[in-house]
Amino acid sequence: MVQYLIRLDDLCQTSNLNKWERFFNLFDRYGIKPVIAAIPDNKDPKLTRCGSFNHNYWQLLRDLQKNEYAIAMHGFEHSYLNSNSGILKQNRRSEFAGLPLYLQERKIIEAVEIFDRENIKSDIFVAPAHSFDRNTLRALKKHSNISIISDGLLTSPYKRFGFKWIPVQLSEATHKPDNTWTFNYHPETCSEKNFIKLKAFIYKHHKDFVSPTQLTYRPYSFWDNCYETYRIYARLLRGLF
Repeated sequence: MVQYLIRLDDLCQTSNLNKWERFFNLFDRYGIKPVIAAIPDNKDPKLTRCGSFNHNYWQLLRDLQKNEYAIAMHGFEHSYLNSNSGILKQNRRSEFAGLPLYLQERKIIEAVEIFDRENIKSDIFVAPAHSFDRNTLRALKKHSNISIISDGLLTSPYKRFGFKWIPVQLSEATHKPDNTWTFNYHPETCSEKNFIKLKAFIYKHHKDFVSPTQLTYRPYSFWDNCYETYRIYARLLRGLF
């Protein structure tokens, strides 16, 4: 049996809502409940130039939450502070990985305070650039209600370091025969061609989409560690050639 999830990244107060609403309309048409990675206090200059300031940003998140979309905490400011690639070694930039624990705690505390103030209930964390470390997890465990990490490279959800993990493996919709797959889209940069491909995929496979609440999680094993380590270093080696 195959299961698909979809995650949209970088929703913030200056998002181009026209680009986002086409995704929302598509999902609502087929009853798909995505993960929305929402930034508590965006300071990323690239994202501030995407659209006009949305004074109704928090109401939008509350409305999406009411529609059973899973709102994920997408870091704090989405501001990259170093070139640390973190646990997954996926990108050489990070808002969290490599920082002292007390600084990471401060970020998580402020992000949680903003979400609480705006009545946004989130149990999912999405690290900007997929980059976080064990201190990030310690800060989340101590100062938040986050129980799910939306990241990882396996082919099924698992439990590790006291969290549930939903792997994020693909940047666009691709048919798979079995296992659990997350498609990770960025509405601000998604081309019309790729959006049309997603529409066609959802038309054909919408019954195979699930929400995070429908998943089951298994323990992370020694062999999972071997497989994930292989995936990480195989990707790093490919980048050298």
